Amino acid sequence: MTHTSAEDWTAATVVPGPGGGTLARFGPVVLLVGSDDPDVVRPYLEHASMVAANGGQGRQLIRGFALMLSTSVETSPGFAAIAPHTTGLAVFVDGDVTVRVDGEEISGAQSLAWVERLIPWPVTSVSASLPGVTAPGEGSSYRLDGGVVPAGSFLVPGAGAAPSAPVLRPSTQVRAPEPAPEPVVAPVAGRPLPPAPADEHVSFQSVLMSEVDDTDDFEPLPIVEDAAQVHDDHGHEQVRGVYCKNQHFNDPRVLFCSICGINMVQQTPVLVNGPRPPLGVIVLDDGAVFQLDNPYLLGRDPAPDERIVAGEFRPLPIIDQSHQVSRVHARLELRGWDVVLVDNNSTNGTYVHLPRTPDWVRMPPGGEQVLVQGTRVRIGDRTLAFNTHAGNAAG
Repeated sequence: MTHTSAEDWTAATVVPGPGGGTLARFGPVVLLVGSDDPDVVRPYLEHASMVAANGGQGRQLIRGFALMLSTSVETSPGFAAIAPHTTGLAVFVDGDVTVRVDGEEISGAQSLAWVERLIPWPVTSVSASLPGVTAPGEGSSYRLDGGVVPAGSFLVPGAGAAPSAPVLRPSTQVRAPEPAPEPVVAPVAGRPLPPAPADEHVSFQSVLMSEVDDTDDFEPLPIVEDAAQVHDDHGHEQVRGVYCKNQHFNDPRVLFCSICGINMVQQTPVLVNGPRPPLGVIVLDDGAVFQLDNPYLLGRDPAPDERIVAGEFRPLPIIDQSHQVSRVHARLELRGWDVVLVDNNSTNGTYVHLPRTPDWVRMPPGGEQVLVQGTRVRIGDRTLAFNTHAGNAAG
């Protein structure tokens, strides 16, 4: 079969091959991970499943995995992920995994980061294999219609090679063990928690490649409240900060200037009032970027809210297919030099995943969380990431 569209690819046959990895198929998304450890595989499965739930778009798949690798994954097991895009097949490869599309070989073995490709339609034969594993032949009688199975390779055969039986289906397949229930900060009495959310973490390349804090012991920053709000002659809010030797205005807690990188410890800090620069960006899983120079209301339809009408906040629409997003679900406030996420007593909860922590945590209704570099937030089936490097994202 020759695949010329996303619909063709979604109906394709996927043939699993033996090996010590994990193969997953969620609708149009096919994922091969070089590990069979459920804890290692879990975030990759969650992201692939989330992308499939949102329509299985290759762009979202690639951007999410790129942000995951750049902000939260210390050691990757190596994996290959494939999903359709409007104009072709999106392929993402990390580590010593090999993907072959109509004879063209794509591997991350010689790459310092990851490899992503868009193979234009039409596409006929696709295979992927872990190191030392041979992809299954076109004569194999197995296929994976959906779910997760142990495997070290897979094949999407060409025309006339589709097997007829047997079929591995979700009801009979070997699945990775279900993850343990996620920790809850403050459960709501009588209300069941939604399933563990997926890691989705999306941005364009300049945001993805921003430097990530590599402190061994992660400690969230305390909320710093201004003793009194100060405004300049034009009504713009001023904050207390320090200037580096190159006259860049900075958070007084930083060790290095956020603009030029000069050491701030070697100078005598002088606290002064100054105009607050943008505190970073919010990057949605579809690549949309929102600069944090103003507070935002997040939700299904925040625009009519009186706080937005009055100009106090900006709207940040969160649209998904799960129908779990409240009209005004949460808000992002700028307090001094901190970006603070506040749950708006949402019905289905707001989840956060802090860097170097193992699990997503549900915020208590009305609860607050200071966002630090690499923090991820999940609302419904949508995920956003906080990046402090606003300058890199501009333009």
